[in-house]
Amino acid sequence: MDAYTQAYNSSGNMVQAFGVITESGQVLWQSNNWDLTEEASSLMAAVKSRSSSVVQNSVKYSTMRSTPESLVARNIQGSGILILTKVDTTGDRWVVAWADASAQPDGVYVDVDRAAKTLRGKI
Repeated sequence: MDAYTQAYNSSGNMVQAFGVITESGQVLWQSNNWDLTEEASSLMAAVKSRSSSVVQNSVKYSTMRSTPESLVARNIQGSGILILTKVDTTGDRWVVAWADASAQPDGVYVDVDRAAKTLRGKI
């Protein structure tokens, strides 16, 4: 997927995994290095409830920032950064990305959000 490549390249190779899910928890696409199927619904529930933490692949991430259109969370043991951002404010599709622990959360969020916006009208 071109959006994943864009996020990977613009983040300086910090975005390591990428997926697209719906608000109902359906996985539309995911990179081959992770599986979102079991937790897509709980990820969306965490965004909607502005949860203080979220679990992905048995790893707990503490929420750093949450809005109705995004969530940025970091694992305090150094297992990386989890980012969710809405593709289109009127739709129900979201990008989920995982970035290396050494990434700057705000910078990598911008890279993932830009990549998500390229998907408008395409998925």
